[in-house]
Amino acid sequence: MTDLPTGGPDGADNAVAAFQLENRAVRGRVTRLGHTLDLILSAHDYPLPVARLLGEAVMIAVLVGDSLKFDGRLIIQANGDGPVRFVVAEWVAGEGVRGFAQLDPDAVIADDADVAAMLGQGAFAMTIDPGGDMDRYQGVVALEGRTLAECAEGYFAQSEQTPTRLRIAVGEIVTPGAPHHWRGGGALIQQIAGDEARGSAEDDWDHARALFDTLTDIELADPDISSADLLYRLFHEEGVRLHPATGVERRCPCTRQRLLGVLASFEDDGPDDADMAVITCEYCNRPFEFSKADIDAVRSAAPEAGREEDQDG
Repeated sequence: MTDLPTGGPDGADNAVAAFQLENRAVRGRVTRLGHTLDLILSAHDYPLPVARLLGEAVMIAVLVGDSLKFDGRLIIQANGDGPVRFVVAEWVAGEGVRGFAQLDPDAVIADDADVAAMLGQGAFAMTIDPGGDMDRYQGVVALEGRTLAECAEGYFAQSEQTPTRLRIAVGEIVTPGAPHHWRGGGALIQQIAGDEARGSAEDDWDHARALFDTLTDIELADPDISSADLLYRLFHEEGVRLHPATGVERRCPCTRQRLLGVLASFEDDGPDDADMAVITCEYCNRPFEFSKADIDAVRSAAPEAGREEDQDG
């Protein structure tokens, strides 16, 4: 989608929140991303359909990642044999989200290209990394669907056996005489398993899904419609409880000092004609320049630090 309206309260953007239908075994999450999504998608000069594809991955990472009850990270990745080699988004609890896509620079991608046209035959994966000594978990399914949201629904059906519906809209705000800006909106609902007290949840799920499927792209991404207003439009007859929102920022941990340490960790192969080294972050596309003197200084300081630790011990 493109040409979204402008305006709306800033507080409605760059946040994700959980919600629960009253007296129905259905829960979900809703997110609206403005400036955060624009920072991620504008960092590279992606073709429009690739930017929208990455936007989907970012919003799936936010919706699913916010539901995980730990302080680790979630990685959404899709890869295939098409002109877009892969797309990846990473959510880190308490820090934010980032993402990027890698594609054949010579590829010509139609504006209406879907997942199959961009990624070809491949796989969709979710990787959960709780951090610390806990093991990572990865689930992988075939890329099946016109959109990444449909691929994610397939993932939940096959790997989690959890009925799930996802709706995501990503587009540009187009204002005459001003730069274009990316924004998006997304929502997810899932069926809560039935029990002896609730009985079967199938009727609740069918009813909520029918209402949820009436969402339009404009409603999802319109900055003049808050998350609360959006949910009221859908579920006002059922009753819906919206929980406090969590802010969502663009997270990219690349820093000059961190990257300098990475360069210094490689062995010095002797004299080199290059006086400068340049590293460009794949996510935020920021270039960092380092002189050979900078790198050598970190290398020479490392043994000193090691000796100090030995003396302290």
